[in-house]
Amino acid sequence: MHFGASASHIVGGEIYYDQLGVSQYRVTVKLYRDCLSDGAEYDANLPITVFDGSGNQIDNFTIPFPGSNVLPPAFSNPCVTIPSDICVEEAIYQKTITLPPSANGYTLSYQRCCRGPNVTNLTDPGDQGLTLTIDIPPTIDNNSPRYNNFPPLLLCANTELVFDHSATDPDGDVLEYSLCTPFQGGTSFAPAPNPASAPPYADVVWAGGASATNPFITGTISLDANTGLMIAEPGQPGLFAVGVCVSEYRNGVLIGVNKRDFLFRVMNCEVELEAEITPQNELNTFVSFCQGLTIDFENESWGGENYLWDFGVDGINSDISAEFAPSYTYPGPGTYEVMMIVNPGWPCTDTAIGTYIVNNEIEASFEVPPVQCVIGNSYDFEGEGTFPAVGSTFEWTFDNAVPGTSTDQDPTDIVFQSPGWHNVKFKVMFDQCVTQVSEMVQVAGPPTINFGIADELRCVPYTAEFVNLSQAATPIISLWNLGDGTTSTETHPTHVYDEVGTYTVSLTIWTETGCIDTLTMTRPNLIEVFPRPTAGFVVSPNEQNEYEANFFFEDESFDGVESWYNFGDGTTSSQDTTWHFYNEPGVYHPWQIVYNEHGCSDRAQAQLTVTPIIPIMVPNAFTPNGDSYNGVFQPVLYQDQVYELQIYNRWGELIHKSKEWNANWDGKYQGVLVKDDVYIWKVIYTDFKTEVPVEVQGHVLLMK
Repeated sequence: MHFGASASHIVGGEIYYDQLGVSQYRVTVKLYRDCLSDGAEYDANLPITVFDGSGNQIDNFTIPFPGSNVLPPAFSNPCVTIPSDICVEEAIYQKTITLPPSANGYTLSYQRCCRGPNVTNLTDPGDQGLTLTIDIPPTIDNNSPRYNNFPPLLLCANTELVFDHSATDPDGDVLEYSLCTPFQGGTSFAPAPNPASAPPYADVVWAGGASATNPFITGTISLDANTGLMIAEPGQPGLFAVGVCVSEYRNGVLIGVNKRDFLFRVMNCEVELEAEITPQNELNTFVSFCQGLTIDFENESWGGENYLWDFGVDGINSDISAEFAPSYTYPGPGTYEVMMIVNPGWPCTDTAIGTYIVNNEIEASFEVPPVQCVIGNSYDFEGEGTFPAVGSTFEWTFDNAVPGTSTDQDPTDIVFQSPGWHNVKFKVMFDQCVTQVSEMVQVAGPPTINFGIADELRCVPYTAEFVNLSQAATPIISLWNLGDGTTSTETHPTHVYDEVGTYTVSLTIWTETGCIDTLTMTRPNLIEVFPRPTAGFVVSPNEQNEYEANFFFEDESFDGVESWYNFGDGTTSSQDTTWHFYNEPGVYHPWQIVYNEHGCSDRAQAQLTVTPIIPIMVPNAFTPNGDSYNGVFQPVLYQDQVYELQIYNRWGELIHKSKEWNANWDGKYQGVLVKDDVYIWKVIYTDFKTEVPVEVQGHVLLMK
C-alpha cells in the first residue's frame, strides 16, 4: 500500500546529560526530522541555553552539527509494505560543558520550529515548535535517564502496537513512566530562538479532544508506569504528537524528568496478518485470577499458517507450543509474560505479548457458630478455606452488629443488636483474586408462649386438636395439662374428651439453649363439651313391591329439638313421623339426623326393600288341539283388568282382536283353526301406577 508523506519537519527529540566530574557534564541532544521535508535543516550550531534554578540565564553554548543518519523506516507491523516516501534522519549532538556547583541546580533548554502543518492533534501545528529541556539537580551528583529505543515511525490504524519505551538510568535511580504533554518551542516568526526562552514552558495546545493520555483522539494508548511498556491502538489515520516522560526518584524524592517529544504517523494499512492473544480476563474459561495453574489460551490472530507460543517461564525452554490455541499448566503461581509469534521465521511475521497472572484456586469458608441469646451475645468467627497463608487479606461484614466489619481472619466479640437471622459475609483477597462466602447466623430472642384450638362446636365425644403457637429460636420442650387428668408432651397434641363438661387447659414450655426460660400459660374453661341427642326411628313394613311401595316412618328419637329424614332416593322431610312412597324398586337406606339445643347431632339409619313387579306375562307357544292342555293363548296381567289383545299373521293381517277381562285367542280365524306358524301378538293395557296405556308385543308359536 502507499501513504504519501508531507513536509512534517521536526519529528521529535530528547535531551539528557552525563556527569563526568564535579563540574563537568556531557550533554546529548537527539534530534529527529523528516528527510523529505522542505522545512528547516539541522542547526549547523545547535544552541543550548543554561538557566539557574530561578530561571535566570547564566550561559549559552552551541554544539556543532555532527552529521546525521537516515533511520531504517521501522514499521509497527512487518506485514505491511513500507511507503517509499517515508524518511526520518537522526542527529546526535554532544558536547562537554563545565558548570560550577550550584545550590539551585540548572536547566538546559533547546527550542526549534516547526512540527509542520499536518499534525492532526494540535491546533495550528505549523506554528507550534518543540522545547527539549532537562534539569540538573542541585547538591548531588547525577546522570539523567535516557530512552533505550526510538519508537517505530509508522503505525497501522486499529492495529495494536506493543513497544518497549523503557529508559536506562546510569545511577540506578527508580524510574517511573507516564504519558505527558509536549512543550511548545519556536514559532514560524521565531523558528530558532537563541537564547531559548526561560522556564517554565507552555504546553502544546491539543486539538479535536486530544490530550496527553488520549493523543490519538480515537483509539487507545497506555504506558506501564513501572516497565515503560507502551500498548497503543490508534483508531484513525493521521500524524499525532505524543509525549512520554520518565521521572527519576532517589530515596523517594523526585530529582529529574526526561520528556521525549515525538510524532506517530498512523496509516490505513492492508495488513497481511496480525498476531493477537486474547487477554486473560476475556478468555471464555476465565473466572478469576485464582482458578488454578492451567490456562486455556485463545488465539485471535488471522492470516497466519504457523504459530509459536512461549509461556514465559524463566529458566526453562520447554514452555513452548506450536498449537493454534494451546493449554498450559504452569509450575507455580506467578505473573508470566506470554509471547505468541505468527509465522515464525517467515519474511512476514507478527508477535503478540500478553501478561497472565496465575494463582492456585482460593476458597473461603467459615463455620456458623452455635446460636446465642440476644441478651449478652458475643460471637467469635474463624475464617477458613484455601488461600495462601502469606499475602491474603480478609474482610468480614456483619449484619446489624457491633462492630459491623473486620479485617481480621478470626474476628471475636461480635455483638448482634437484634434477634433473628443475620447475614455474615467473609471475603478473602489475594493478589487480584477475590472469593466470598456468606452464611446466615441465628441470634435467639426470648421465647414466647401461646396456644389455641379451633373455634368449633364441641359435642361428646369431642376430639380436640391443640395448636402450640409458642416461638423460640432454639428447641422448645412442651408439657400440656388437658384438664381431665391427662397430660401430653407432644408439640401439637390431639385428645378425645368422652365426658360432657368444662375443661381448663394449661401449657408449660421451656428452652435449654439460646435464651433459656420457662413459661406457663393457663386458659380457664377453654373447652366446654355438650351432650348429644339420640336419633332413632322405625320404618314399616321393611319390604313392599313397587306398586305398593308406601312406607311409614315413626320417630323414636329423644333429647332433640329438630330432626329430618333423608329417604335415600333424593328426597327429604322435616316431619317427625311421616309416610313416603318409593317410585322405583331397589334397596334403600333412609337415615334420620337429630339436633339438640346446643347444635349437637346424632344419626340413625335403616334399610328397606322395594321389590320389582312384572306387569304382564305372555306364553310363547300354545297347542289348540283339543287335549285340554294349553289350548288357548292368554296373557296374564299382574292386576286384573280389561285389556285388548290383537293377533297378526306373518303378513301383518289382523286375524284376531278382543277387549275384555282375560282376553285370549283360541287359534281360529273366522271360526277355522289356523295352520301351525308363528304369529304376532299385541297387548294394550293400563299401567297400575301411572294409569297410562301401555302397548307391548311379541311372537307366539301355534302348534297343533
